[in-house]
Amino acid sequence: MTAYSHLTQAFFKSQLREPIGFFFVIVFSPMLLLILGGIFGNDPQPQFGGRGFVDNMLPGVTIMSILMVGIALVPQNQLMLRSTGALSRLRVTPLKASTYVAADLTVNFVLGFVGAILTLVVGLVVFHVSMPQHLMLLIASLVFGLVTMLAIGYTLAAVYPSVAAANGISNGLLIILIMSSGAFFPTEGLSAGVRTAMACSPVHHITELVRAAWTGTSLPMVSVLVLIGFTVVFGLLSTVLFRWDKTA
Repeated sequence: MTAYSHLTQAFFKSQLREPIGFFFVIVFSPMLLLILGGIFGNDPQPQFGGRGFVDNMLPGVTIMSILMVGIALVPQNQLMLRSTGALSRLRVTPLKASTYVAADLTVNFVLGFVGAILTLVVGLVVFHVSMPQHLMLLIASLVFGLVTMLAIGYTLAAVYPSVAAANGISNGLLIILIMSSGAFFPTEGLSAGVRTAMACSPVHHITELVRAAWTGTSLPMVSVLVLIGFTVVFGLLSTVLFRWDKTA
């Protein structure tokens, strides 16, 4: 078995031993959908254009796991490893830095993707939401959004000073990004300034891609270009700013 396989398995087991992070990435989104769907149902509503509450909410709730991974899970785990000296000890082993990064990326990617797919399955099976018009495009949008949020997450991990700071700032960022996503409330009545500010949010553009794939509307190329820009910029920043220890 290769070093990559060993390290990937170790990281997966480590995540299973952290029930809080595992809960918010894998369980929270499907559970939230079950609770909201149980309260509001999915009968057609005029305010949703004849669609049900769950039909309207599912694209936004689906990306919650992706958001949790990038903004909360990755920075907190990286800072925990750095603060305990685990990364410093890995640095002095024959393990290549690329192997460590590949294993960590794999684990976080799989967790975020599984959480999103589970939410999608709950909507389809429990609430009988109509199948997405372009299923493969939807999956590609989730993958694209996940890669973007991972790039942002590793950058945040490099600049946060401590685990405590990561916890506090991540909570604030999550609220801002959720509110600016446009997934949970109509944006038509918002002012032009607010809509312009929302257009600066990567989560807003992930939502736009997911919604387009779901409804079968044309692909929003502006969102594609914006997410490519976010991925490239934050991918480069995370590489340049990466630290093995607190003083590196």
